[in-house]
Amino acid sequence: MPTDELKQVLAEPSRSGLTPCRQPDLGERDAVLREVRARGWALTDQQLAPGIRSVAAPLRDGSGQVIAALNVNCHAAETSVERLVEEHLPPLLQTAGDISADFARVAAVPQA
Repeated sequence: MPTDELKQVLAEPSRSGLTPCRQPDLGERDAVLREVRARGWALTDQQLAPGIRSVAAPLRDGSGQVIAALNVNCHAAETSVERLVEEHLPPLLQTAGDISADFARVAAVPQA
């Protein structure tokens, strides 16, 4: 999303009601977002809540615009970051790709 829109979205209060355990400064946040964009998925390791790890992948519409995300959460005491990335991320990425392909197919159908 464009920088101005991103700033506006990130300035909105969380609807989850949770206060993140750690809040990065602007420079660190921008660096993390660049990394996420480059690799195509996101990882959090207890930044939102103690004991919670998560990987997320974007869902894209027919034009390639990100419209949602799909994620897998686990408890840090039960699943290492390595296991989350090695075992859970590949099927997550496959599923996100399949759903995105479905959005593209729907968008390609002529509308009456």
